[in-house]
Amino acid sequence: MTEKYNLKGEEKVLFRLRSLYSSFGYKTYKMSRFEEYDLYARNKDFLVSSNIITFNDTDGKLLALKPDVTLSIVRSVKDKSNTVSRICYGENVYRVSSSSGTFREIMQAGLECIGDVGLLELCEVASLAQMSLASISKNSILTISHIGIVESLLNQIPEALASEAAKALSGRSVSVLEDLSEKNPEYCKPLSKIAKLAMISGSVDEVFKQLSDMEVDEKSLSELRTIANTLDPKRMRIDFSILDGMKYYNGIVFRGYVQGVPSAVISGGQYDKLMKRMKRKSRAIGFAVYLDSLERLLEDVPEYDVDVVLKYSDSDDIKAVLKKAQEIRNSGKSVVTLKEPDESLRYRDLVDMGGKDNA
Repeated sequence: MTEKYNLKGEEKVLFRLRSLYSSFGYKTYKMSRFEEYDLYARNKDFLVSSNIITFNDTDGKLLALKPDVTLSIVRSVKDKSNTVSRICYGENVYRVSSSSGTFREIMQAGLECIGDVGLLELCEVASLAQMSLASISKNSILTISHIGIVESLLNQIPEALASEAAKALSGRSVSVLEDLSEKNPEYCKPLSKIAKLAMISGSVDEVFKQLSDMEVDEKSLSELRTIANTLDPKRMRIDFSILDGMKYYNGIVFRGYVQGVPSAVISGGQYDKLMKRMKRKSRAIGFAVYLDSLERLLEDVPEYDVDVVLKYSDSDDIKAVLKKAQEIRNSGKSVVTLKEPDESLRYRDLVDMGGKDNA
């Protein structure tokens, strides 16, 4: 189907992702191109970029070209006990592109799981993130963490010091954490553990063996272990430097990478804190696939611009030319009718209505 309709690289990925998500019962969400600016202004720290394109509606209300989909979905889903809403999307958003640094219309895919979200749903979404990566590239890896584990250590030190330690952990700056420990000997123990988090690596069993000796939050540790054990260990790594969005993430968080792309192509996690900020009782987890970051990877430069050039002259019967062109298209090939082929046009075959074929 994709070959028949000559979909672009990102469109092929979107088609595969939609099929994957629908197989898990996720329903497609469609939203307006515009939203009230106030929705984004109140939650700017949740957005990938704080730059938002705004304009005034005819009634003077300030609107924005949507830079995000999650906020709109959260606002549209009502709190219902004992239910889970599974929603997926493929939408164009408008924000500064990571590749060009300018405002662009960007195709973004993703899903949200909202409601009575439990451990099963957390595992499901993490698995879908890993499967999404696999549908993009064979060489991919999902890095996962748990905010609860990190916070259980950061909460043991003063807020200002915790902010410095979190920044150092995010950058894996072990030397900075060691320096903080020397300057604040009374908090040496938790700072040393945070420095250890920055260095933790290895197989799942090795990582959890190291974590078990650190006296971190047991509930968070158990949750992370369960989720990690549902994932393909060859395509997963535990990484506690994932700290972006601690204001709204509260549990499992993850990023996805594919070979050939320097930045994360998937980002997501559990965002119960955002739900509370938006006065919702429901829990939620989701992720976004940033298709703009995949442009170079998915760039599909065809060998030819068209399969066949159908050459005709003014003396040829127009009806016969159109009929011949359609016969070629019916055979599954693309065709363009020209009196003389352009030198810049790349074509596989030339068919001359005068009978001279170059096949």
